[in-house]
Amino acid sequence: MTHEPYSASFRLILSSRAFRSAGLIFMALSLPLYLLVNRISIVNVGIIYVGTALSNVLLSLGIGMLGDRIGYKYSLIMGELPALLASGILSFTRSIPLIVIATIISGSAGAPGGMRGSFSVGITPYLARIWQDPSVRISKMANITFVASVASIGGSLLLYLHGFLSRIYGNEGAFVMLYHATFFLIMLSFISLMLIKRDQRQIKTTKFLRRETLHFSARVITTNIINGSAIGFSMALISAWFEIRYGVSASKIGLIFTISYLTTALGSFLAGRIHISRDKAVYFGSLTRVLQGALLIAMAASPYFILGSAIYIVRTVVAGFGTPIRNVVNIQGVKDEDLGTASSIQGAPSRIMQSTSGIAGYLMDYYPPLPVEIGGLIQMIGGFVYFRLLKKY
Repeated sequence: MTHEPYSASFRLILSSRAFRSAGLIFMALSLPLYLLVNRISIVNVGIIYVGTALSNVLLSLGIGMLGDRIGYKYSLIMGELPALLASGILSFTRSIPLIVIATIISGSAGAPGGMRGSFSVGITPYLARIWQDPSVRISKMANITFVASVASIGGSLLLYLHGFLSRIYGNEGAFVMLYHATFFLIMLSFISLMLIKRDQRQIKTTKFLRRETLHFSARVITTNIINGSAIGFSMALISAWFEIRYGVSASKIGLIFTISYLTTALGSFLAGRIHISRDKAVYFGSLTRVLQGALLIAMAASPYFILGSAIYIVRTVVAGFGTPIRNVVNIQGVKDEDLGTASSIQGAPSRIMQSTSGIAGYLMDYYPPLPVEIGGLIQMIGGFVYFRLLKKY
């Protein structure tokens, strides 16, 4: 396949990831805080995010399998619709039931890290269909995560602006004004995806997955179950955690995440510039996950906001470096015709296990450091399991 016709499409994808990241990051950071502002307890916020995680699973499974049959461009387009609908609802209503529904369909479950806007249903198989060389795939994915991480600053800056807008529009009104900006950003992402070149459709010879793909995916799924559980405990409600743990304002939380997105971009930049051989990719993917878990435990133990924030920022460098590497490793054993379904199947258990955010809400109400400590420990274990299961690939 000639790659040149897809150069313009890749630039459009980068534009989409930039707009999407700014909008989605603001929703991911602000929604837990917005729910608290609307007098919903942290326990109930955790329960609501269980619904968000399960909604993500159903969406990704359906769209992923459809993408194998009609093309991954359409997976990307359909995957953007829930965030577009959610930001529209948040922009034009203050109804508590509708706000809860918007939270559930928003796709904001999981960690609001700098790479949050990079990944949506179809992105990995779309790239893998066009670029076959693993080192090129890592470079392309690293470019995407770099752009998304830098653009995520826009989302955290929107949260930072909340403090200024609240003086004019009040606490709730400031959030509503910022959701208007979010709706506009997600719409620009949607339009960018509409303009990309359609990938050449692979002939699907099986109803579900080939045996080789299923065998490999089972290993990835095992690691994702562990890591998804860790994310649910430690990261799904992280913006609310900073407020409850340290008693800081939304603006200060926005500032910390602004810095963290710059450092995430730095990690992704390094991953794209350092040549990592195929046999070393699993090692680096595993090591970075172990380090992320250890840093979470250290952050939770910190009694000071500045120290805890600094540890979190260091963790984002590690995450930015490791994620594009693991993302490529996770499709090495997948047949071309299975890329969409396999990506969805591999990601589904992680999203399901992020429903541990429901438990995290209870634990946070009891003792704030506890859920983050549990999540960090689980993520460290997951790093060792990742290496054990995938080193042969």
